[in-house]
Amino acid sequence: ALRLHLLLGGQRIAQLSRLLDELVNPDFVTIFDGKGRPGKPPRPHIIPVVKAARKDLDACVNNRPYRLSTNGGRTPIGVGNLGKWAVDAVGSKIPSFQLKRVRSGVETALAAAKAPREYRGRLQSHGISGVQAVHYDGYDYLDEKRESLEILYALLTKKRATGRPLSRRK
Repeated sequence: ALRLHLLLGGQRIAQLSRLLDELVNPDFVTIFDGKGRPGKPPRPHIIPVVKAARKDLDACVNNRPYRLSTNGGRTPIGVGNLGKWAVDAVGSKIPSFQLKRVRSGVETALAAAKAPREYRGRLQSHGISGVQAVHYDGYDYLDEKRESLEILYALLTKKRATGRPLSRRK
């Protein structure tokens, strides 16, 4: 679950923990983002699935309705459990570590790899507001999100040098 959290771009852990099995597709998953939307229904947030993340999702295939669960899917995995597991995994390597630091770490790593701010924001579902973004731009940014996640994976596995800018779509 912790590796999946990282490989999906550091999504908000409370949203990822409620991932429904029926919303897991071979190429993407859908979670729901209600942050910053008081009085409005949560907005679907589509996240592409890179090969390494697919392996982790497949390991949980028999959990229904919640894909990430410790009891076969009857309830979602506990956010507190994930946080504790992360702290235990990090140990003393990072003083005062909290799982929420993964999210900002992903953003920072992608920024250092020259991923455009808009793509990073779309990947992590923040700052998507304004008339144009809300009412006119219906594009899903899946290709750009996927490219960002592939760069993140390469950074994590050191498969290529950092600093190569993402290609901009026309």
